[in-house]
Amino acid sequence: MVEEREVPSLLKDKKNIAVKENKMADSTSYRQLLEQGKEIGALLELSNLNDEDKEELEQIWRSLNSRKESKFDAIISVIKECDRHLERVEKEIQELKSNHEHWKNKRKNIINIIKNAYSSKLISAMPTGNKYQATIKTVKSKLVDNFKSWTDYERKKFGLRKETIITRISNEEILNKKEEDIPDKEHLRKVIESETDNAPAAAKLVKRVSFTYNLRKRLKTGI
Repeated sequence: MVEEREVPSLLKDKKNIAVKENKMADSTSYRQLLEQGKEIGALLELSNLNDEDKEELEQIWRSLNSRKESKFDAIISVIKECDRHLERVEKEIQELKSNHEHWKNKRKNIINIIKNAYSSKLISAMPTGNKYQATIKTVKSKLVDNFKSWTDYERKKFGLRKETIITRISNEEILNKKEEDIPDKEHLRKVIESETDNAPAAAKLVKRVSFTYNLRKRLKTGI
């Protein structure tokens, strides 16, 4: 808290002009704060701080106790320094995230091209170069149910109803009950694979292949 009081100032022309003087709040308003010194110490002990950081914060606390404007300005300068470092680090983090995303997508796209080449029978399942070798193999297909696009008939035939009930143990009082319709994925997969029945038109199986690579161990090369 800052109070303002007028102090008369006598200039050369001997005219009294009121000059405002800033003064920190009276010490009595800080008594309770000073009594919390022990609580501050306990806070520093609970915080995940090293000895150097604790010493710095203790010094800041002592500076506040002095109630000197210059020391208060110095404390705010430390906060501003923290803000500058945070801004710089946040910028670096964003750049790292962008770089990470770039290389991640590049890797994914190259591998997808190799997988497509295998699916098109352009390359073998075990392409082998002079230095590296890879293994490509078909894995379990991915089920894409597109459940939201099903008709009522399809939901009834290939759907499940999931019921969640929350009850109180003491008297079995029902506190909450929720019902949700979901696809019967196992049954749906079997139907699509066997083609024994008409599956929902929106549901499909997407073929997938895995790709791994390592240093060459095979004797023969060839793509």
